[in-house]
Amino acid sequence: MQLTMTAAIHARWGHRVDGLVHTHAWTVEATIAGDLDADKVFPADDLEEILHETVRPWVGHYLTHEDVGEWKGYTALVWEREATVEEIVRQLWKQLDARVSGLVEVALVESTEFDRCRTVRLARSSPAERRR
Repeated sequence: MQLTMTAAIHARWGHRVDGLVHTHAWTVEATIAGDLDADKVFPADDLEEILHETVRPWVGHYLTHEDVGEWKGYTALVWEREATVEEIVRQLWKQLDARVSGLVEVALVESTEFDRCRTVRLARSSPAERRR
């Protein structure tokens, strides 16, 4: 068994997928695992600040693999790959894994402000990976 803690933040940025630029109110989650008898897996306030720092450069921009100019006040941040929710989660993982010991899962919830939402999760799959 392991003890886990999940922290979540909300932020708004855009992305361009299948040629369509649009924004979402995103929820970004990170889950950290620790020892079963740990008093604290990770300071929640610290993890929330790391999440904010990670996405802060994206706020006010749209993520894209091709700059199509300014859109409704949003400017492009060009990535090598199309900025699907899956790619955004991969980029979040890459940045968070470098900063947060015990990371076991990153999740991105795409918009809960309408009549639907999607969540994409990226998690360590094996016990050996989870011990990292």
